[in-house]
Amino acid sequence: MLLAVAIGGVLAWLAVSANKSAEPPEETVNATLTVDLSEEISGSPPEHSESDAEVESAHSEPADQKASEKAAAAHDASDASGESSAAPETDEKHAATEDAVPALQIPLVAPSVEVEEIIALALPDPEMLQETSRGALPIISHDGREPWREYGRKVGPAGDLPRLAIIVTGLGLSSAATETAINLAKEVTLSFTPYGTDLETDVAAARRAGHEVLLDLPMEPVSYPADDPGPHTLLTSLNPSDNIARLKWLLGRFQGYVGVINFMGSRFTVSPEPLRPILHALKERGLMFVDSRSTSKSVAAGVAKQMALPRAINDRFLDHEPTRRAIDQSFAEAEGMARGRGVALVVARPFPVTLERLAAWLPVLESRGIEIVPVTALADTQANR
Repeated sequence: MLLAVAIGGVLAWLAVSANKSAEPPEETVNATLTVDLSEEISGSPPEHSESDAEVESAHSEPADQKASEKAAAAHDASDASGESSAAPETDEKHAATEDAVPALQIPLVAPSVEVEEIIALALPDPEMLQETSRGALPIISHDGREPWREYGRKVGPAGDLPRLAIIVTGLGLSSAATETAINLAKEVTLSFTPYGTDLETDVAAARRAGHEVLLDLPMEPVSYPADDPGPHTLLTSLNPSDNIARLKWLLGRFQGYVGVINFMGSRFTVSPEPLRPILHALKERGLMFVDSRSTSKSVAAGVAKQMALPRAINDRFLDHEPTRRAIDQSFAEAEGMARGRGVALVVARPFPVTLERLAAWLPVLESRGIEIVPVTALADTQANR
């Protein structure tokens, strides 16, 4: 009897032990639930897949860190509840909001993207330069590349919005004015005087910031010599070879410009005979000419069109009267011209009040339905007048 009782007890103990070993330990259940929850939370909604990819490519380490933090949070939640049900709808919305934040911060945390956007201009190309005693002069390359095209900003084809080009001239003399102009929107074209003391540095800074660059070309005014544009001014009294020699000196002052704009010139630009050799020389070097229309009688744009020289025409000086009220009125009229004609070009000087009004006016133009473009975008798009 005692032996039978002992054997029965052993068998009962073995049966109980077998049943316990068949049940999964609590740790195993928790681990399985943790995996399920992590997979559910880590899956992003389809509408956020593109933004998440952009975030990962822009800054992968912060994205990985955020995913790890979400997985850790899910693990803690599963340990605490022991349930495998999906998170509430409010939690899903919160997760979607968190997923959207990195996409909005990309321009702020990825300066390399912004730098790529700003540095959009080709560097001066030795194949488009002619070394002379007067400096390196622009030329058309052997394969036909022209400086006015190669050194310009690349813009898309014209759309439905009217286009407005803005040129700030006379830069390079005042370091403060030059720096302020460079900080304007990159679509503004900057034109530098040939008489600046640090032109190479200033022009390089302007082009790094994305601005197209022109050269101020001094031409004889009707009030000459009382009003003298400066050394090497092109004069109606000189023969063509002397004016060409002066032109070469002026063109050699710096590099990387798309063309020239006449500075003064109310006498020179109404005189076809001295004007024609200058414009022909600009065409042979692959440059663009901008007629500032210092006089309404200028024939420069018409002569340029006859010889197929790329040209643009100034429609208005923004700061003919350099006061805030007058400049604001000129801005409003410039908008009207752009809407009425489809394209317009205005010229400004680097007065402090002009630069201040430009800085305030430019950011709102897009919202007012005006597209700001560099001067090359207006090449041969304006009617002569």
